[in-house]
Amino acid sequence: MGGIFISYRRQDAPGYAGRLYDSLAAHYGDQRIFMDIGAIQPGQDFTQRIDEALSSCDVLLAVIGPQWCTITDAGGSRRLEDPEDYVGLEVRTALTRPDVKVIPVLVGGGRMPAREEIPPGLADLRKRQALELSEARWRYDVERLIATLEGPPPPDPQPDPRRTPEPEPDPRPVAPSQAATPLVAVALGVLVGAIPAYATYRTGAKIHKHNDVTSVAHLAVPWALFWAALCAVVCAVVAAMGPDRRQIVPQAAHGLLIGLLAGGLGGAVNGVARIHGHHLKPGIVLGFAVTGAVIGLSRIAGGSRTVGFVGGAALGALGGVIVAGNIAHFWSQAIPAAIILIGIAVLQLVSTTAEKPVAALTPAGRH
Repeated sequence: MGGIFISYRRQDAPGYAGRLYDSLAAHYGDQRIFMDIGAIQPGQDFTQRIDEALSSCDVLLAVIGPQWCTITDAGGSRRLEDPEDYVGLEVRTALTRPDVKVIPVLVGGGRMPAREEIPPGLADLRKRQALELSEARWRYDVERLIATLEGPPPPDPQPDPRRTPEPEPDPRPVAPSQAATPLVAVALGVLVGAIPAYATYRTGAKIHKHNDVTSVAHLAVPWALFWAALCAVVCAVVAAMGPDRRQIVPQAAHGLLIGLLAGGLGGAVNGVARIHGHHLKPGIVLGFAVTGAVIGLSRIAGGSRTVGFVGGAALGALGGVIVAGNIAHFWSQAIPAAIILIGIAVLQLVSTTAEKPVAALTPAGRH
C-alpha cells in the first residue's frame, strides 16, 4: 500500500485528525502519512498541487466532524459550495481517481452528509462506506481502519475444541468519551464555577427596584451574570478535557454568550411573571424552564437540539419547583444549575449510548 492522505477541516476536527495521524504514523511511519499538503505559493495551481499530493497516495481518509458540511466563510456561504475550497477539492479529486480509495471517517459525532447537504461533485462520497472512530474505542476502531486499509485478514485457524473461545470485541460503539467526557466535565465545571458565578449574581442583584423595568432588571441581570460566568467555566472545562485544548478560550466565550442569553431571558420571564402576574413561585419555575430550554437548544452539552430543548425545559422546571420550596441565597441558583447542566449531559450520554456519538458542547474548530 502507498501513502495515506488525511483530509480534514481545521474548524471542524483538528484534534481528531492529529490523533489519527499519530496512530497511523506509529503503524506505517511518518513518510507514508500526508495530512497537510503545505502552503500553496502565489500563482500555483492548487488543483494541480492537490493532484500531485494524491499521486503518491492509495487512500484518502475524509475526516468528517459535526461541522464538516456547515462551516461557512466570512460572507456566510458554506465552504463546501466554494469550488476553491481545499477540502472539497481534496475529496473531489480523490473521488475522480480510480487508484485512490476514499474512506469517510466519522469523528466527534460527525455523520455522513445528507443528499441535499452535499454538492453534486461530491455526491459519490455518499456511496463510500464510512468508518466511525470513537474516543472510548479509539485503539480498537483504528485497528479496524488499518485492517480495512490492508485488506481482509487471513482466515482464522480452526479453533481448538479443548479451549474456551475468547469473546469477540463488541463492534457496536459504547458510550464514547465524546459523551462521557462532557458529563464529567460539566459536573466539574458546575462545582468549580458555582461560587464565582454566584458572586457575579450578587453584584447584579444590587439594581434597585424603582419601577417595573428596573424591577425586572433586578432579576434578569443577576441571572444573566450567574449563567454567563457558570457556562463560561463549564465550556472551558469541557474543552480542556477534550481532544483540542486550543479551543478553551473560544469555547469559554461561547459559553459566556449562551449563559447571558439563557440567564437574561429566564430572569426576564421570571420578573415579568412575578411583577405583572403577581405569581412568585410560577415565575421562578417558568424562568428556570426558559433558561434550561435555551441551554439545551444551544447544544452546550451536546446532543440533538430537540432533546436539549425539551429536556432542558423539563429539567429547568424541576429545578424551579425545588427552589420555589423556599430555597434561597446560593442554593437558589446552584441547585437549578446543577440539575440543568448535569441533566442535559446525562441525556446526551444516554442518547449517545443508544444511537451514536454526538458532539460535545460546541465542536473544535483547517479551513
